[in-house]
Amino acid sequence: MATKAKTEPALKSAPVPPQAAPFPLAAAFAKAIKLVDSGKHAEAVKALETIVHDALAADDWAMKRRAQIYLSLSEAKIHPAKAAATDPVSEIQACLNRRDAGEAIKLADKAIKSHPAVGSLHYLRAVAFAQSENTEAAAESLKKAMDLDTDFVFQWHMEPDFNPIRKSPLFAFTEGR
Repeated sequence: MATKAKTEPALKSAPVPPQAAPFPLAAAFAKAIKLVDSGKHAEAVKALETIVHDALAADDWAMKRRAQIYLSLSEAKIHPAKAAATDPVSEIQACLNRRDAGEAIKLADKAIKSHPAVGSLHYLRAVAFAQSENTEAAAESLKKAMDLDTDFVFQWHMEPDFNPIRKSPLFAFTEGR
C-alpha cells in the first residue's frame, strides 16, 4: 500500500524589508581611506574635505573626527614639515652634556664669529674649556662673557664643570662681583 505524503502548503515568507542604503558618508569615507592607503594623498585630501563638510552638515561628529584625522595625515604626506634649525646655544649645550668639549668649542667659536656680542656663547665656550681643563682659555672666555653680562658670575659660581680649575688665580676677576 502506498501512502500519500501529505504536502503542506509552503508558508509564505514575510516580505523582506528593503535593505537600507549604506550611510553615504561611510561609503565615501571607505573610498577616501583606499585613496590614502594607495598613496593618492592629493585625491584623498579632496575627498576627505568633502566628507568633513558633509559630516558637519549632518551633525555626524564621529565621522567628522575620523575624516579630519586622515585629512591631517594626507596633508602631512603632501606637505611634510621642515626640520627646525637648532640654535647654536642648544647645540653647544648638547655637546657639553655629552662631555664633548672639543665639538662644543668648535661650535662656540663658529657662533661667536657670527654673534660676538652674545655673552651666553662666550660663557658656554668657557664651560667647554673648563671641561677640557684649559684654565687660561676658560678664564679668558669667562671674562669676555662677564664683560657682556655681569650675571654670568652667578652661573660661574654654580657650574660644577669649573670645580677642577675654580681655585686658579686666573679667575681672581670674579671676586667681589
